Amino acid sequence: MTREVATLRDRLVDRDASVGIVGLGYVGLPLALEFTAAGFDVSGFDIDVGRVERLLNGDSYVDDVSDGDLAAGLAAGFTAGADPSIVEGCDAYVIAVPTGMNDATGEPRMDAVEAAAETVATQSGSRETLVVVSSTVYPGATQEIVAPIVVNDRERTPADAPVRLAMVPERLNPGGDVPFEEIPLVVGADTEPAREAALALFDAVVADTHPVASTETAELAKTLENTYRMVNIALVNELVTLAEGLDGDVWEAIDAAATKPFGFQAFYPGPGVGGHCIPVDPQFLAWRAEEFGGELSFLQDAHRLNERMPALVVDRLETMLRARGVSPDEASVVALGAAYKPNVGDTRNSPALRVADRLDDRATVTVVDPHVDEDGTARQLLRSPREADLSGADAVLLLVDHDEFDLEYVGERGRFVFDTRNAMPEECAADVVTLGDVVEQAELNPAVLSP
Repeated sequence: MTREVATLRDRLVDRDASVGIVGLGYVGLPLALEFTAAGFDVSGFDIDVGRVERLLNGDSYVDDVSDGDLAAGLAAGFTAGADPSIVEGCDAYVIAVPTGMNDATGEPRMDAVEAAAETVATQSGSRETLVVVSSTVYPGATQEIVAPIVVNDRERTPADAPVRLAMVPERLNPGGDVPFEEIPLVVGADTEPAREAALALFDAVVADTHPVASTETAELAKTLENTYRMVNIALVNELVTLAEGLDGDVWEAIDAAATKPFGFQAFYPGPGVGGHCIPVDPQFLAWRAEEFGGELSFLQDAHRLNERMPALVVDRLETMLRARGVSPDEASVVALGAAYKPNVGDTRNSPALRVADRLDDRATVTVVDPHVDEDGTARQLLRSPREADLSGADAVLLLVDHDEFDLEYVGERGRFVFDTRNAMPEECAADVVTLGDVVEQAELNPAVLSP
């Protein structure tokens, strides 16, 4: 009697399957280790030879993956390579490569996704295979970019070895405190077999999955999440200039509004938005709308407002320096933070660095960040406020509230602190001004945020 061959879904449910991760960055590496811990045979491919060498030596470059986590994964069988053959013949593939916008053309940058799909098509075997896109892409990209390569190209994908294509957008929060397994994942596919296979894979590593009826719905859900955050941050950023003219505290007002148990979620002002998601993903939607002959003007206005926040911070700091009798051209400023958010070393689209770069044109700026690799910033960095001359600085500018920053020490040693995060202790020896405070200086320029 012939033994029935296990289906792809069965192999995934039984964890008797191999998983190939294409792209070992902040998304791919954690996924690889989670699948390894769940019992899958996992291999990872990355084009960066130096990155792979670090991994194989047990040296993690991802903020949320400790060297101990990596060592445990390697001991459990995870392997990585810079040659695509490392992921040859896998039962499932996850594409986790970066995307972005091309500033020159105004179009989504999907070249890494296309290259990853080519790798999967070349390395996939001759039996039923799952291919999952976890990179953040514009709505429709999975079918328009990935499918023609890994599904429709029958020269490399035999008809008797169906490819199950799914879209499972990443939902990681670098530097956050929600464990990976507690973050629900959206699972989108255009066929039931693909959806079932993807659910079987991701149900092995997270407590909850939410299936949707198409890859395009999953893509739209991901871009919607980050667009929602972007427009709400723009709203409170725009309130900063209003609050400066009122006897009211915008931060306290937001906290007060958040006491309502429904209909409100708190977002807070800051020097701008950064990272790989909020400044980029909404532009995918705007571009897509233009492709269909439409326009998302509200979204585009919100994006432009957030992009102007670094200029507002510099304008306010220079105004307050002049009010203290200090010329911005002769000022010394200690800027706390270079990353785009707290407790990570990622500087992509960092508003903190944009502020520092603007100040460099006039003031003498010392940047402090315990997480950022200075090789990627083209500037020398201090690691701790204790290494900086706080008492001699004309201003201390708090741009990123890393947990490592001893803000009580900053408040004791600094003379004047401009706090863009509302993070300084209430009792400080320093003169502290928070973004949005009433500043008694006639030269404030409310037009900085105007188009």
